[in-house]
Amino acid sequence: MSSVLVCVLPARGHVGPTKPIVAALITAGHDVTVITGGRYRQTFAELGAEVTVLPPEVDFDETDLDGSIPGRAGLRGLELGRFELANFVRAMPAQLATVDQHLACGVDVVLCDPLFMAGMALVLRERRPRVLTLGFLPLTAPALFQPPPDGLADIARHALLRRLVRWLLRPAQEIAVRQIRDVLDTETSTLFMDWPMHSDGVLQMTCSRFEYPRTLPTPLHFIGPTTASPANEHALPRWWGELDGSTPVVHVTQGTVANDDLSQLVEPAIAGLAGEDVLVVVTTGGGSLRTDPLPPNVRVADFLPYDDLLPRCALMISNGGYGGANHALRYGVPLVVVGASEDKREVAARVAWSGVGIGYPRHSVSPRKLRRAVRTVLADPGYRDRARQMADEIATCPTMDDVVKLITSD
Repeated sequence: MSSVLVCVLPARGHVGPTKPIVAALITAGHDVTVITGGRYRQTFAELGAEVTVLPPEVDFDETDLDGSIPGRAGLRGLELGRFELANFVRAMPAQLATVDQHLACGVDVVLCDPLFMAGMALVLRERRPRVLTLGFLPLTAPALFQPPPDGLADIARHALLRRLVRWLLRPAQEIAVRQIRDVLDTETSTLFMDWPMHSDGVLQMTCSRFEYPRTLPTPLHFIGPTTASPANEHALPRWWGELDGSTPVVHVTQGTVANDDLSQLVEPAIAGLAGEDVLVVVTTGGGSLRTDPLPPNVRVADFLPYDDLLPRCALMISNGGYGGANHALRYGVPLVVVGASEDKREVAARVAWSGVGIGYPRHSVSPRKLRRAVRTVLADPGYRDRARQMADEIATCPTMDDVVKLITSD
């Protein structure tokens, strides 16, 4: 049996796809220790893992980011993105000290969140255990990878994007270089976002059709989406029986974290689809919905079991969480994605590039634009055909037993 150390940030979108892997490793008899935030201590302990909570200075509460991360409050847009990237990197020394406590006791393999920046220091060491990257974010290496430009407009857009990315990454990269010098006594030119390319492999939680083709210096294993959301996880609402296939179901969500302002996507979608011949099923993630009264074709719940909901959907509108988008594609559901924060711009671009839907790399769009996008996707069978092709490929991805063997085999 192997000793596995799992390092994952305390965010639902990171913990959700990691849980099934941890559970499968434990079921197979392997010893698993998880390093994460206090909010998710019980989540992993209930699976049977040993849990170490991150030091307070690098722990945070995703339900109160401004309150739990000093200096974050009041920042918006690109400045917020710049701050958050630098903040991820600043956590490296404290995270690494916690990791090293476990490595001293013997660890065969480390599974590491790509934003758990101790991973960068770990893979640049001369002596280390096997390190595999948990690929629940878009594969951006080399940062920021884009498919070859198609025409002058694409060339200009790529050039602008490269300048923007350099500006966004500069403070975080300067911190990363300093910290690698301090903790490893060495210099590095490795970009902090590209450290997974120095790991022993990436477990990418999608299929190849959803990622741009490229040649990478480390093995890339497409294992499909791992997040599970069964019926016993969330209570079914009284109106669940209306999802009987008589009317196309359009699911609308802003994910599980970015739901403090539902006017970005949920409320415009409700307004845009009012009166359309669809049943609009909204999950608020606990956010407050201000639309009152609701149009007759709208149904609302805080959370719903995706593994029961998505097979009933004709379309999903989301803000571009990588896990949520791939969960929909597992069931062949086409997408309309509107998102520009964190990795959501990348997801919107992949939705458009792969042909499984329409992607808007923006924080919000108008009700009219959303209505037009929904009509376009529902009317053109090509979107659903490509989403079904994606589902077929996901169905051929490794089973969880195969993933366990991949992790624990030298």
